Amino acid sequence: MDRKRLLQWYHNYALLLGVTSYRLVAGRFRQTWLTRRYALFMNTFEILTLPLVFWMAARYLELVSWWPNFITSTSYILNAVIYVTIVYTVLSRGRRDSVLVDVERIVAKVERHGFDQRKYIGRSLSYIFYLKYGAVLYQCLSGWVMTLMLPHETRWKALIGSFLYGNAMNIPVIATQRYFQALWSLTCCYQYINIQLMEIIRSAHARKPTSVHLAELHRLWALHALLGRCTLCLNRIYGLMMIAARFYNFISSAFNWYWGMLFYFGIDAPLYLLVYGTFNFWIRLIDFFLLDDMCDLAIKYQSSPHDAVSEGYWFQELNVYLLYASTSRISFSACGLYNANRKFWFQMLGAIVGYSILLLQFHLVMRDSYKL
Repeated sequence: MDRKRLLQWYHNYALLLGVTSYRLVAGRFRQTWLTRRYALFMNTFEILTLPLVFWMAARYLELVSWWPNFITSTSYILNAVIYVTIVYTVLSRGRRDSVLVDVERIVAKVERHGFDQRKYIGRSLSYIFYLKYGAVLYQCLSGWVMTLMLPHETRWKALIGSFLYGNAMNIPVIATQRYFQALWSLTCCYQYINIQLMEIIRSAHARKPTSVHLAELHRLWALHALLGRCTLCLNRIYGLMMIAARFYNFISSAFNWYWGMLFYFGIDAPLYLLVYGTFNFWIRLIDFFLLDDMCDLAIKYQSSPHDAVSEGYWFQELNVYLLYASTSRISFSACGLYNANRKFWFQMLGAIVGYSILLLQFHLVMRDSYKL
């Protein structure tokens, strides 16, 4: 599928949910009075109606006894966490939109200097782009499919509530995807700078650089500094929302792991339900892994070592630039609590397994009083 068309569909759905008030027109963000008022209406509607929707969803799970009787409050806790995440996502929409517009302007500035995605995007960036959007597409569709999986439920009230619930669950997913998209665009710009720098080094091999080379080096330096400031601003604005989204992903994964073990070994559940739950569980974990992997790729391209410089002509301006690049390494931290990278994702996965085993121990001790 064409990358631009995929981005167009994604941004249209983000606008439909009220995650942003900008439309994507010809690859550029555009805001009108209609989109501003629509986003404000959707945000108000979500804040006022989602408590009732989440309460109905938790109450429904309690009535159909999908959870063990001694942790019936689990669904209420999970829904409370996701509601707080959605409220913060809605209230911080303006700040996120402003920094994303800045990212779009920087990318447009780089494109005016000859940046071509087909030339400067490597396989790793292309693969992670399509994998991440595939994971997001599955999560959005699974929320709608869940409406059709309600056992013996044909009331319009329950179906509409389930549909609203599924779309509400997609709000944090879509919001964090915009963070991924901004990081991906900035990383492509870093890759452009690295390739242009290598062309300067090769052209200046065994001879002094010309004034054209020096002017290009100064331009790349200014662009690199601008990208660094924008990256840090993006990380700062999205920090608290990423904590909330990751916390919900963590606790929901721990309970869903435990819930899945009960369905596999203790309950005669339909095969389609087991496959759906397993696939949904791992897709949500992989989605966050791809986001953490994108953070590692951004750091890698932002502070590329440039080992081939020693093979070319070493001049003073290049020496100063490389000294600047080696001392301006960025890191992605969520409000200073942790660094977002692949290592932290594996630590989170280990914690999920540990807490799931703890819940399973409670189940084995209390299974005499367990009912489903």
